Amino acid sequence: MRKRFLTLGVTTLLLASLVLSACGIGGGGQAAAGTEAVGMAAAMAALQERFPVEMPRQEGVGGTLNFALAITSPFAGMFNPAFSITADDGTINDFMFENLLHVNAGNMYGHNGPAWYEFDVEAGTITLHFHEDTAMYWHDGVPVTMYDLEFAVMTIAHPDTFSDRFGPAMNTSTILGVDEFRDGTRDYISGIRVFNDGRSLEYSFESIAPSMLFGGIWVRPIPRHRWEGIPFVEHRDHPYSRSDIVGNGAFMFSHTIPGEAVSLVANPNFWLGAPALDGINIAQIHTDLIGEALLIGEFDAVNFPTGILSDYEERFTNGTWVSTLDRRFDFLGFRFGFMDHDTQTFIPNPDTIINCIYLRRALGYARDDITPSTTIFGDTRFPLATTMIPWQGHFMREDMTGFSIFDLDLANQILDDAGYEWREGEPFRRHKDTGEFFEIVWAIHENATNPLLVPHHTQNWAAAGLNVVLYQGGLMEFNDRLETLTHDLDEGVIHIYDSAWLKGTNPNPRALWGVSAHNDTRYQSPRLDAILDAIDSELAWDEEWLIQQYHEWQLAVYEEAPWIPVTTGVMIWAVNNRVVNFSLERQDGIREISRDAWHLWDLTSPTAYTAN
Repeated sequence: MRKRFLTLGVTTLLLASLVLSACGIGGGGQAAAGTEAVGMAAAMAALQERFPVEMPRQEGVGGTLNFALAITSPFAGMFNPAFSITADDGTINDFMFENLLHVNAGNMYGHNGPAWYEFDVEAGTITLHFHEDTAMYWHDGVPVTMYDLEFAVMTIAHPDTFSDRFGPAMNTSTILGVDEFRDGTRDYISGIRVFNDGRSLEYSFESIAPSMLFGGIWVRPIPRHRWEGIPFVEHRDHPYSRSDIVGNGAFMFSHTIPGEAVSLVANPNFWLGAPALDGINIAQIHTDLIGEALLIGEFDAVNFPTGILSDYEERFTNGTWVSTLDRRFDFLGFRFGFMDHDTQTFIPNPDTIINCIYLRRALGYARDDITPSTTIFGDTRFPLATTMIPWQGHFMREDMTGFSIFDLDLANQILDDAGYEWREGEPFRRHKDTGEFFEIVWAIHENATNPLLVPHHTQNWAAAGLNVVLYQGGLMEFNDRLETLTHDLDEGVIHIYDSAWLKGTNPNPRALWGVSAHNDTRYQSPRLDAILDAIDSELAWDEEWLIQQYHEWQLAVYEEAPWIPVTTGVMIWAVNNRVVNFSLERQDGIREISRDAWHLWDLTSPTAYTAN
């Protein structure tokens, strides 16, 4: 059964899919439609109307665009796609590296990129072919071939690279023959076949599921010719990964100040045509400083921190606010154990206080994310009821409230019933098993809004008798928090943590919540495993059945509470008025920064405009 196009009736995202239910019932997680749900949809729709989707489309004069990363810590500076995992490094890499398959407006792989694909369900294969007229070159002039894609997967899969990209997220661990490659039986992966003079590549799997066609296979090449003779163990820290980069994207690496800045120049041989810009200068700037920097024209474009939008919305007269439905969702995670990185398995911690479902549920209901949505985020973020987000359309349940309500009375009732005693005159509750006071250790990183959110949340938790304290006494530097959780450096000290994921096009939750280093909760259960297996099964080709599995997943996560969705919302870009052809719109109205159009960005003035 060889097919070139998927026949699933994928529903594209409409504003109607933003209607969430926000009238909670005692602990059931489901509710009838309520006024708060309508209010959320209306507010998000208003933001979409209030801010345009793109800058004017017109010819410019070229020049160098100044692009800001508004973050509180230096970026990691990993520019090898096999190892890059942070959103900031990913943004930089996307300018330099081009995927061989692009996604279409339904978030599924399409045929408008450098390559097209076909798949065979019975054979378990997905095959990529360069279009006949595609001429793609590495920045050093060497042609890009499918051997480069094969090499990228080998880099990710090799045990000496310790790549976080190895695993279920992109199905790099499920290609046939990958185990024999990892244990040294073979020096190649038998489930990858390159043919047609390097213009075609076939992936072979034991089976394929629909989610694999939604960004679920590896499609970004790495220049094999540069790495010949260099042992895999040296790849992560080699200059070719950090300071001497050759990509295949619209812009070429020039130089970097590690963690602070990257300079790019136009790639005259880009497969879609030479960029209109001469180059892009990317610089990290603290979130506290980005607003004033925009007013004096220091930067042309930035993903703006919504927590300070109200301070600058009227003052930014030299630019335009451009909005997009956010792919990010924030969540409160619980730590259940450790990761054995050698065996890719979770090791439960039987002694952690977070094993108690009642404690987790109470933490969820006693957390108020409704008030900060208005007072801090200016109605650009909204409480989230499920682990799916509006950006994912009909896969998201609209009949749940989950923990999106703030119910301090319910939290206290849950703890009382569970035996967490709160004696008169005592500041906090005692543990139900030991009768002793206990602390809940919370890891949360520095950014523009967390200094305001921390006291808000700890005070509400304290109102439920819970003593929540910060890990090591304060906010963590972002990369330190990431490293600590990914490699379990806290040795079980951290009980809860705040984090966020930027949703990709693949809705399959195994990518984020399966057994992999990405899942910092280290949580696994028979019920969740069964749903993940169902989503990956051949039954998933029945779209109605698949949607039911995604809906069941969201309910199961609420009932087991291994993590709690917190917020999602609208992302705001600040763009100087000299920028043209900057668009967040794809062909059916779904908004996200369009990688396909970066080579069209242009400037109408040699200098940036300043505020009045």
